[in-house]
Amino acid sequence: MKTLGIHIGHDSGSSLIIDGQIVADVSEERFVRIKHYAGLPVNSIHFCLTAGKISFDELDFIAISSEITDPKLKTLLNLSDERFHQIITNNLPQISFGTRVKNIIKNRTTYHESPPLYMNFYNLAPKTKVIKVDHHVSHASTAYYTSGFQDCLIITCDGVGDGTSVAVWNGSCGNIKEIKRYGTSGSFGWFYSLVTEALGWWVGDGEGKTMGLAPYGDRKAVLDKAVFLHYLPRYQNGEITKGVDFGAVKYFKEFDAFHWHFPDAIKIQKVVQGYGSENVAAEAQELLEESLLSFIRYWIKKENSRNLATAGGVFLNVKLNQKIIEDNIVENYYIFPNAGDAGLALGAALHVSKKFSKENTTQKIDHIYWGPCYSNDEIESILKERNLSYRKSDNIAQEAAKALAGQKIIGWFQGKMESGPRALGGRSILFDPGKPENKDIINMRVKFREPFRPFCPSIMEEYAHEYLSTSYKDRYMISACNVKNDKRNVIPAVTHVDGTCRPQLISRQTNRRFWELLDNFRQYTGVPVILNTSFNIKGEPIVCSPRDAVKCFFDTGLDLLCIGDFIVSK
Repeated sequence: MKTLGIHIGHDSGSSLIIDGQIVADVSEERFVRIKHYAGLPVNSIHFCLTAGKISFDELDFIAISSEITDPKLKTLLNLSDERFHQIITNNLPQISFGTRVKNIIKNRTTYHESPPLYMNFYNLAPKTKVIKVDHHVSHASTAYYTSGFQDCLIITCDGVGDGTSVAVWNGSCGNIKEIKRYGTSGSFGWFYSLVTEALGWWVGDGEGKTMGLAPYGDRKAVLDKAVFLHYLPRYQNGEITKGVDFGAVKYFKEFDAFHWHFPDAIKIQKVVQGYGSENVAAEAQELLEESLLSFIRYWIKKENSRNLATAGGVFLNVKLNQKIIEDNIVENYYIFPNAGDAGLALGAALHVSKKFSKENTTQKIDHIYWGPCYSNDEIESILKERNLSYRKSDNIAQEAAKALAGQKIIGWFQGKMESGPRALGGRSILFDPGKPENKDIINMRVKFREPFRPFCPSIMEEYAHEYLSTSYKDRYMISACNVKNDKRNVIPAVTHVDGTCRPQLISRQTNRRFWELLDNFRQYTGVPVILNTSFNIKGEPIVCSPRDAVKCFFDTGLDLLCIGDFIVSK
């Protein structure tokens, strides 16, 4: 059975599942080079079909990650008026929407561009069924079906999707059952995004900056807390006791990326001016942690669950996840690595694939390297075309490790690209974490981002217990943890101001070449840790192709580019 997942909203993309196995998953932004791209994921669809070695008419199902039918689907899938009408009427939303949300839905098409004239349109085979999957059902499916849990509580939480901001589910014996869902008035995500805009950053992009700034502040310095409490939803015993009217939230597109604007952000901006950005960020972060942790505790106790699986953009907040882990409210906690809307295409595909398959089981994933991969021949043809200075290496991991030990900054382009927002050793920029000034050096020469934002470590799994004060094995940089006191001066460039880091544990089985790089670096320096940041500069998506990597290499102060088996120098 072949199922193609499609997500058309912000962070659009596609995913392909064949006979229950994830074959491909990629965000459209990686191809069109526009971060958080919103629109038809034409390139992503093409990649998925190519990766699966199938044609469009071989698909059994197309899963759309929203119950709101976007008219652009009619064009993309080359549907007749009658077929398009059937999709709409057969998949009407099963939840009630408020007037404001209905207006947003009504005008939603104005935020998506018209398909380009050169676009390939896809003719559906008679057997192919198009199925609409609710936004939060898609999130829940990513959390449950990739967790390996047979029974668990599932919580999804974001800004809003298909009229829902938070939802609680039961996953049991391969099936997902809805327990409770909440509308926009209970949105933890919109609360945090509102503060993010007040701090001067884009909603849907700057929330990580708010989180990174928070440890520099002191919430006690914010004496006027009334405005925060006004916009923070309150829950008690699983019910909203104080809902929030977030005002007339505006939606718009800027350079083909989807954005939101909260007119009420100006009220929090006044608090920022009075008490400082870092203190406001600290207040917002701790309010989010306290409120959502209380919400989770209630449902864990009520459902008597030992396992928790989560997804939705709010769970990209690694400090929140650290609090959940350290609270020990469950025996096992799993966060889907691509927790935001970029994971929706996969979620929709998983939901449909499981629903119509005979083996409706969960399977724990051990990696998320589901993106494009390029052979040495493909890479070398581009290097020759550009007339670049390069050579082939007999041991790229060893040579890269030696260069890192010699204080070189390296672009690392290897194997399949990662899904999700984190660089995990497929498309990474690497540096020595052993000097405190290296954080500023890589920022000034390569990343060009805010100086308060932390950099992350990749750590050999065998040595993680020596450096980290946690037993949680995070292979995806999806949670924070404390660095042990005696190691903070050993890896200062990846230790945040509060003594935490956002680690990626590397095993030989999952990514052998990257593990070998770390092992060689350990032999040179005695430290099994490297600084690993995404292969891009501020404001751009992670590089996808060799051409993207070469461009970023020459646009920045990278010293070397290790791409496939080749080493490129300037």
